[in-house]
Amino acid sequence: MNAQELKTEFKATYDLDAETFVGVDEFKSIYYINENILYKKTDKKLFSYSNVELGTLSMVNIQNPFKIILFYADFNTAIILDNNLNELTQQLDFTKETLVNNVLFVTAASQTNLWLYADDNKLHLYNYQLLKEIFQTQPITFYNQSFLPEDIVSSYKYIWILSKNGVLEFNEYGVFIRAYNIKNADHIFPFQKGFIYVLDGSFFYNDLTKFIPLELEHKTTAISTYVNSSNIFIYDGSQVHEYQIKR
Repeated sequence: MNAQELKTEFKATYDLDAETFVGVDEFKSIYYINENILYKKTDKKLFSYSNVELGTLSMVNIQNPFKIILFYADFNTAIILDNNLNELTQQLDFTKETLVNNVLFVTAASQTNLWLYADDNKLHLYNYQLLKEIFQTQPITFYNQSFLPEDIVSSYKYIWILSKNGVLEFNEYGVFIRAYNIKNADHIFPFQKGFIYVLDGSFFYNDLTKFIPLELEHKTTAISTYVNSSNIFIYDGSQVHEYQIKR
């Protein structure tokens, strides 16, 4: 690891009763799931959204709080919400519109696009206004035969695919850039020029040229973690602990 280190500063703790902690956006709104209902808690109001006909809510992406992405894997369907948790789009049925039967992961892309990773082992760029696929990559096994994706994240300029045996990086046009030899990372989050990943409870920043450890002391067990552009949030089952990343 590089000798340089990013510092963090403890900022606050919030009480939260949630089955699933989703994250905190740039406006300090907290998102969480209880009984398959998505909640957004602000200083002044509590918003909620549910869609029981689509089964279990599999994934929520709050990277852009004005275009919140919800994915329902049981029905191979996504919906995009606005900042008040109102529907911005119709139900995006990937089976019907792209003939991709089993989407596994969905994340944000630029403009009116989404990145999809499906069981055909490819990345797909999907335009939710035109309701069609723009392009797809080679199968991921073309770049790494033993690669088993566990998540995808995007900074709009780059997209990263996480597995237990490494991270693959593509640009916004779906062109493969490089592979990172990062073993057994638990989570990955877009951050500044690159990404932050979590390994055995420790945080590291990859600025695409080097790995930089983050100095963070947290004593309670982390059930889930979220990173936005300037803060790390750790949920221990009853409280959210906020740490500011210092440059």
